[in-house]
Parts: sequence; C-alpha cells; structure tokens
Amino acid sequence: MTANQLIDGAQVKMGGKEWVIPALSLGQIKRLAPKIESLANMSNMLTSDQVSNVCEIVHAALKRNYPDVTIEEVEDMVDMGNMRQVIQTVMGQAGLVARGEAQAVKS
Repeated sequence: MTANQLIDGAQVKMGGKEWVIPALSLGQIKRLAPKIESLANMSNMLTSDQVSNVCEIVHAALKRNYPDVTIEEVEDMVDMGNMRQVIQTVMGQAGLVARGEAQAVKS
C-alpha cells in the first residue's frame, strides 16, 4: 500500500516512525467490543489483559493501512510513554471518545 492509498487517520509516532492510524471499521468495533469495553476504566496500573487488549486494538486499526504489521511489532512500538496517546487516538478515530479528548492528548 502506498502513502496515497492510506485510509485517512491521525499521525502518531511509534517506534521511531510516523504511522497513520485510521478509524476502526464497524466490523472491527463489533469484534473488539469486549476488549474496548475493558479499557473504559483504565488506570495507571494495567492488568495483563488490558495490555493485551490495547495491543490487539491498536494492531487492528494499524492493519487497515499496514496489512503486514504484526502484533509483535505493535507490542514493541507501544510503550508506557505513548500508550495513552495511541489508544486515545484509536478510540478518537473510531468516535469512541470525544475527538477533543484525543486531540488534547496529542498536544
């Protein structure tokens, strides 16, 4: 997929590279709903299930533009320094948080 074929989304820097994260598709939201709901009360102390869910959700969104990205790559790129920004960007793109909240995190 070339740069001009990417689905519109928000740019986020992870792993030293800029990524365009598009909105989750409706099918992805449907399949990931329990994982998305598990993040509703995310605190600073994440459970291992929440960490796995963050990685799966981010991976699903990224795969829309980067079909070859692996879950292992996502696990290495998302860290405690960027995790909140990344997940709020994904949720904001999907309309699951107010876009203003997602934008505030980017600043």
